[in-house]
Amino acid sequence: MTKQIKITHITITAVAWGLFFFSLIRLLIVYNSLAEEIGVHFDGKGEFDVIASKKFVAYPYAVSLISLVLCEILALFSQKVNIGLKISEIGEKKIREALIILLDTFKFGYSFFYAGVWADCVIRQHFLNTAIPNAILVTFFILFIAFIVFSVIVKIRNSHELTGNIKNQNKF
Repeated sequence: MTKQIKITHITITAVAWGLFFFSLIRLLIVYNSLAEEIGVHFDGKGEFDVIASKKFVAYPYAVSLISLVLCEILALFSQKVNIGLKISEIGEKKIREALIILLDTFKFGYSFFYAGVWADCVIRQHFLNTAIPNAILVTFFILFIAFIVFSVIVKIRNSHELTGNIKNQNKF
């Protein structure tokens, strides 16, 4: 990984995990003041559709933690697995770096939404603004499509290197 990608990766990872832990500490501070039965899940309109024991306030944290850990594992795995494209080492490195940043973006988005927004709404027993998850999903979709387009461009531009055409080596 290049130095810039490493710094970006470390920064996004620290912010995502920091959000998770900050929100979890906040929950631990206010947990005893929560009612015994609270709204813990939202319907499509952002209103509570599940009322349960306050123990279920852990739900958004569980989803956030699973997402954070899964993205971390996938990022580590992406550095080890052969991606199977017949491209140069430089091209493969660029695709791996783009995948790391994509996973980091997902990691941050899930942490922001579940440990941040969702958990805050549950703690305060407040309506969930459904524009937030919709915006996050659209952003994830656009970034995933951008990653695919980027990978195809890198594949096309870096496959020439294997045939001996060195001119394209420093492009994109």
